[in-house]
Amino acid sequence: KLMTALLVLEDHPLALNEPGPTLTVTRADVNTFLAQRNQSESVVPVVAGEQLTEFQLLQGLLLPSASNFAEMLATWDAGGAPAFVGRMNTRAAALGMSATHYADVSGFSPQSVSIPADLIKLGQTAMRLPVLAQIVGQSQATLPVAGVVRNLDTLLGQGGVIGIKTGHTDEAGGCFVVAADLTIDGLSQRVYGAVLGQPNALAGAFKATSTLLQGLAPALHRRPVVRQNDVIARYRTAWDEAGTIVASQSIAWVLVDGTAISRRVKLDDLPTVLAAGTRVGTLLIEAGAYQAEVPLVTAAPINGPDAGWRLTRGF
Repeated sequence: KLMTALLVLEDHPLALNEPGPTLTVTRADVNTFLAQRNQSESVVPVVAGEQLTEFQLLQGLLLPSASNFAEMLATWDAGGAPAFVGRMNTRAAALGMSATHYADVSGFSPQSVSIPADLIKLGQTAMRLPVLAQIVGQSQATLPVAGVVRNLDTLLGQGGVIGIKTGHTDEAGGCFVVAADLTIDGLSQRVYGAVLGQPNALAGAFKATSTLLQGLAPALHRRPVVRQNDVIARYRTAWDEAGTIVASQSIAWVLVDGTAISRRVKLDDLPTVLAAGTRVGTLLIEAGAYQAEVPLVTAAPINGPDAGWRLTRGF
């Protein structure tokens, strides 16, 4: 359902507080609701002729996890669920979700499979959409026929949790993709996680998530990986002029203790004369999911050889 919401919003973007287009519930939509309810899927009641905006459909999809709203949105977006499922798999591949396969638009099918690492990628991508982040941060919503529907995410607002999506079937167990804002060394840091296959349905998923977040916070620290004016390289010219090449900016990342940091330096050939502060290379830094390119500059000017050196060497 999270991928369904992502695709719908990418195809039909909404600004914050914008309702979007209005869809009218059909008799076929009502039949889908009834059929899915009979299969014990998570659904929200609808009646023929009811009008729902895109925003309301997304609320019903993401808060009470309505499978019938997933079907309505997929049909509206792609003309039907099969075509939409194909696009879900294409988008998953583009995100690098290599262990994910979608067989339906709601995740109820046992053939819809994924792993935590893939779902974290999806969660990070989805939360970049302000409207989606707004919806999953709501505790409830009011729909025309169903009335008040509540967010199944009962961890919302606890321990820094700001969303994003619950899930549960007999085959999958309790599942939760979470985003949380933790305070690390006095600074707010957003983290993402996912738990799958937990016993005791959503209660088990929430318990595992709380344990995960409580264990993660003490292991996170803000680490300076490079500081402005750190000496990265030194040079000495043929005429014995020496100097340093330094980082032009500071970078600090919140990292799990023990995360390896790799650094690679690329330097340009130095000309005979060069002003201080001129870019002469790049420091490439990687740590976990972080990457950065830091410009390297000369700390002092290169003045070039003096007249005597030039005369004696035919320069």
